Amino acid sequence: MIKEVKIKDEKDLYKFYKKIPLYRSLFYKNITFTHNENKLKIKEIIDVLNIKNRKKRLLYIFDTACRQIDDNCKYKNICGFKNGICINHQKLKKDYKNGCCRWCLYQSTKGCTTQNLTCKLFNCTEVEKRCKMLTFEDINVLKLLTRRQKAIVKSNYFTKKESYINDLYIGSFVIWEIKQIFRFIKIFVNINILKKSFK
Repeated sequence: MIKEVKIKDEKDLYKFYKKIPLYRSLFYKNITFTHNENKLKIKEIIDVLNIKNRKKRLLYIFDTACRQIDDNCKYKNICGFKNGICINHQKLKKDYKNGCCRWCLYQSTKGCTTQNLTCKLFNCTEVEKRCKMLTFEDINVLKLLTRRQKAIVKSNYFTKKESYINDLYIGSFVIWEIKQIFRFIKIFVNINILKKSFK
């Protein structure tokens, strides 16, 4: 009985990527994955497959992807903020504070109070002109998500980290859509309360 899957070279790597949906399944729950770290840049994918608890696996994928995006943006003012106004709104002569995050319940003057992978992956055209940003396809560990989970990652804005991980864990698009409706109602109500308080 197979107890280990080892990826030794580029040929193995090609086969490995094709079999990822199978490797995620229960059939490989007791299998250990190894690789030749010197030649192949798949350490994080191997680490994910060796985490057998589904929720912990999703948390590792989420945290790794967020860390890679943060490392890519480290020490860069990618949004070109001046006095809390992003470069896009400066050009449009708008005085919106916190740019794209202005609608979010988790914004603060010090940045995001939670972590959201979808928000981190979003970049307006002004940011894309200024910096080379990571896309969904650039982040290897995201290949380990199911098709439904990938769809959730691409559109799960303004969600707290704990809820985000639960959305991925449940993996139901219908339940996620219902939750999204309630989240946007909450945002809409919050915006109206803020508008009234400034009158």
